[in-house]
Amino acid sequence: IVLLQHVDDFLISGEEESKVKEATNELLIFLGQQGSRVSKTKLQYAESEAKYLGHLVSEGSRKISPERIKGIVELPLPETKKELRNAF
Repeated sequence: IVLLQHVDDFLISGEEESKVKEATNELLIFLGQQGSRVSKTKLQYAESEAKYLGHLVSEGSRKISPERIKGIVELPLPETKKELRNAF
């Protein structure tokens, strides 16, 4: 089992689905005991592909999520030198 955490985002992965589910349940119980809440709408439970930090992560693969790509593509193009410097 691998647990990744970035601030309040968690990703649990592993070879066996049953162990991933068990670890996820243990983490949810622990967070609840600490007074933390987990959003049911954001929870991805035992999925083969999960969204984590703007990426779609699956076995042996990581790619930028389409929503994030769309946001980057739709950024307005800089029109002045100042805007260009601030863009990056």
